Parts: sequence; C-alpha cells; structure tokens
Amino acid sequence: MEKLQIKKEFKYQLKYFYFINFFIFIFIFLVLYISNLFGFYKQAFIPICIFFFIWIFNADKFYYCPACRGNPRGKHGLIYPPKKCSECSADLI
Repeated sequence: MEKLQIKKEFKYQLKYFYFINFFIFIFIFLVLYISNLFGFYKQAFIPICIFFFIWIFNADKFYYCPACRGNPRGKHGLIYPPKKCSECSADLI
C-alpha cells in the first residue's frame, strides 16, 4: 500500500474515532444530567461506570493500521494517535 494512501485512510479512521468519542461523551453527559435532574443518580451511576469502562477499553478498536490491519498502540494515550504503527512501523500521520 502506498504511503499517502495509508495516511489518508488512517486520517479518515481518526475522524470517525473522534466523531464517535464526541457522541459517547455527549451521551454520558446527558444521562448523568437527566438522572441528576430526576433524582435517580445513584441508580444510574453503576451502569454508566460500566458503560464508560467498556468504552474506554475498546475505544482504540475504531482505528487500525491500513498497511497491516494491526491495532497500533500510542505512547501518549487515546487522545494522541500514534505516528507509526507499533507492529509494522508504517507512517500513519
């Protein structure tokens, strides 16, 4: 796969990743706000925490290396995507 094509496809995946993250954040915020507003905050806390942890531990599955289809791991967490694939060393950004 060509280097420019790899970067273009990975950039598209990152846009999708950030789009999904934004809506998950809005969803959690709205559920917490509504549960606080109607007084069932204590009952909603545990399911929201479980949902949050499932999301955090699976959030990086929304992007992959276009060259090797591996799951690149960054050193700076999920917010800053990796510049190179940790499996095949292809430039991603």
